[in-house]
Amino acid sequence: MGDIVFMLIIFFILASEFDKTKDLDLELTESGQVKEPEFPIAARVAIDAEGQLYFNGELMDSVKSIEYAVSAKVLNAESDEQRRVEFKCDKNLRKDQFEPVLKAIAEGGGIIEAVAQEIKTD
Repeated sequence: MGDIVFMLIIFFILASEFDKTKDLDLELTESGQVKEPEFPIAARVAIDAEGQLYFNGELMDSVKSIEYAVSAKVLNAESDEQRRVEFKCDKNLRKDQFEPVLKAIAEGGGIIEAVAQEIKTD
């Protein structure tokens, strides 16, 4: 039984696309402390203005599926740097819409890297 599980894991790793970058139409929160991440990102989670969830550019059906996807992505991480999950959400979302997603990322073992846009000064 264990052999079958490992074969399936290997199959899904090989069949998946590692860098899906889908541009979502998000209006990000502004911050004066925006900086580039120091380490590579293990995964990307986003919530658009309608509250739809995305994991690495793929539409997800529930918060629980985000937790499982993050958990699978960071399963073999050897250090905290390999567990970083980029989180973006539309600035107009309410706390009760994005907070469960943050909790799911944390429970999945991810370390959250929130993304904002830099405040433009003229």
